[in-house]
Amino acid sequence: MSNSIRGLLCLLACSVGALAEDRPFTFGVRGGVPFTIQDTLLDRIGGGDRVSRFIIGPTAGVRLPLGFSVEGDALYTRNNVRLIEVAGLRAGVGGGSWQFPIMAKYTAPWKVSPVVGAGVSVRHSSQFSEIPSFLLGGGGATSVGFVTGLGLRIKAGPVSITPELRYTYWGGGSLSQSLLNLIPFTQHEGAALVAITF
Repeated sequence: MSNSIRGLLCLLACSVGALAEDRPFTFGVRGGVPFTIQDTLLDRIGGGDRVSRFIIGPTAGVRLPLGFSVEGDALYTRNNVRLIEVAGLRAGVGGGSWQFPIMAKYTAPWKVSPVVGAGVSVRHSSQFSEIPSFLLGGGGATSVGFVTGLGLRIKAGPVSITPELRYTYWGGGSLSQSLLNLIPFTQHEGAALVAITF
């Protein structure tokens, strides 16, 4: 390969990286594993299994000066709860929830940079119609919470890979305030996530 072609490829790669850094918008996908920090009543009395294996969805952001940005996600989680098991037969409920966190973030200007952020999140749950209303204690399907996160952004050309840990505190008036708190929506929720953005 001639020096002029090498030079042209190097210039092209540098230009793509510079354009990716100069773009005011970012987009990509974020996914990971949610975990519950606060147990439900079923956990404390030894009954019920909760399965919440994944969280995934698109992410987008706007870059601001001095390393600041605003990012928003639309994250889907599928939740299943096994309430009882008798003679090998299981009874449970399942449903999904969407979370819409919007966070202000700061990222240091290095190729490997710490990322910190905080903001608000809205959660809407659905498909739990099998649960009698008296077990929900009048809680609604939508709740609002405070979310904070800490991660590490790794830049590889125009692509950024950002593993992070998030904590969300959900306010009152949600399914977390149910009479028996059977379903896996508690006030304290965490997630281990990885974002791939461009």
